[in-house]
Amino acid sequence: MNARFWWSGVVLSCLAMAGCESSGGKGDAGVVVEDDSGTSVDGGPGDAGPGDAGTDPLACEKQHGVCAGARRAMVDGAYEPECTALSYGADYESSETRCDGLDNDCDGVTDPSIESRITALPGGYALGQISSLRTEAGVLVAVFDGAESARVLRLDDDLKVQETSSVPMAWVRTGTARQYVRSSKLLRTSEGLALFYSTANFLVRPLKAYLVPLDENGAPKRGPDGEVVEHQLLDRPLDEGRTVVAASTTEDRVVVLWTTGGPLTPPIQVMGTVVDSKGQVLVAPKALFESTSGWTPAPESALWLRNGELLVALTEESGSGQGTVRVRRLDAALAQVGEERAFTTSEWPAPQLVDLGEAAGAPLASPVLVWRSREAPESLRWIRVAGHLFDGGQPVTWLEDTPGDIPWFGAFVDEGELRLSWLSRFYAPGENNTPLYWGRLWTQDPGVAPVERTPGLELMSLNEHAMWVLMEKVAPRRMATMYTATTAEGQVLDAVRYCTP
Repeated sequence: MNARFWWSGVVLSCLAMAGCESSGGKGDAGVVVEDDSGTSVDGGPGDAGPGDAGTDPLACEKQHGVCAGARRAMVDGAYEPECTALSYGADYESSETRCDGLDNDCDGVTDPSIESRITALPGGYALGQISSLRTEAGVLVAVFDGAESARVLRLDDDLKVQETSSVPMAWVRTGTARQYVRSSKLLRTSEGLALFYSTANFLVRPLKAYLVPLDENGAPKRGPDGEVVEHQLLDRPLDEGRTVVAASTTEDRVVVLWTTGGPLTPPIQVMGTVVDSKGQVLVAPKALFESTSGWTPAPESALWLRNGELLVALTEESGSGQGTVRVRRLDAALAQVGEERAFTTSEWPAPQLVDLGEAAGAPLASPVLVWRSREAPESLRWIRVAGHLFDGGQPVTWLEDTPGDIPWFGAFVDEGELRLSWLSRFYAPGENNTPLYWGRLWTQDPGVAPVERTPGLELMSLNEHAMWVLMEKVAPRRMATMYTATTAEGQVLDAVRYCTP
């Protein structure tokens, strides 16, 4: 039989079969048939049609992305009734998980963001009451929800909770007056993982701080008696307020910063102390900074450098919309080294220090400062980035946000690259003057314009505590940003995972 007429018969027979009604991908190069002489003939798109699912009886169901042009593979002498990876090729995924710049599931969207709900939250969460840290076992998230213990969640790469550990609060362990958590942070110290938190009682003072060693899964370590191991780092009867902490991963040193004094009890000073991971004092508490302008100073961020020095970012705020960010180098004894850098800004600059690592050069060349500032006359909120802080580096603007919106940002270093994410939040009164906050979620990578990651691309309902985001790397070329949102059921911790360039 002539091969042409034989192939026409195959097509007619196939049209009568429901299994031939499908669409596309990258499967095999073509359907192989034989003519009367036994010679193989490629029955590819050139023989059977242009590759369109509506005209080609062997075209696969999906025709977008890596599935474009795909035709049914033959399995055990018969064509697949529904196309699988055999037809679509090695790049195909039924549900896209790769960050490879391809539309792997053939739905017309390349490397989509993925939303997930991590956990419900009983109340509003302010800055410092939730923290995260990537470990070999997954992503740890510590949640202080006002209960008698903190929760440490261990998440997998899809940010699904795999395990929950409980860390009893210090006042429960000691039987003292109930306190509330002012600041917390998951740390990687030279001795392993740990959870830091500071507390004050409901009459504000005293200020206390603790360190709880954790295992890789986030569970608190226990002593021979079975009790949770906990080390007190700070006990300041006359102080209160937010604390800042940073741990060295090469030496057993943990620095704690806080503010002492107030308008009625001057002077207002930024204080600091250095302890080891068991709470032994290495540098006694000492004053690090006192404002000469009468503005209110506060510690904001701290970072141990690769040369053993400590970098701190302090703010001074006038109370009338003006502010200054000061960056200082300190030695191991908390004495100032060299000259500081100062940046004029507006209120609540929320500066963060990050280190780009060895790839960026010497220890003093790799730190980067990120902060925000409101610019007149449009009252735009800008996110600024400055590197080479002690070699004349000048600020670069990464974002000019919408007038009226306030960006609450997070900064993360991924293999020497700075990445940002932020909630762009604004206030709008609701029914009966009920305060409502709304916002959008954004991310930005170096040299790339901001990308909106708001789930559904619709305004998110937030609350007054939605003033932060957390960032973690969950897989190669995949980041996650976590934030609190408001639902009809209450507050939740949500996340968006997204691909990076």
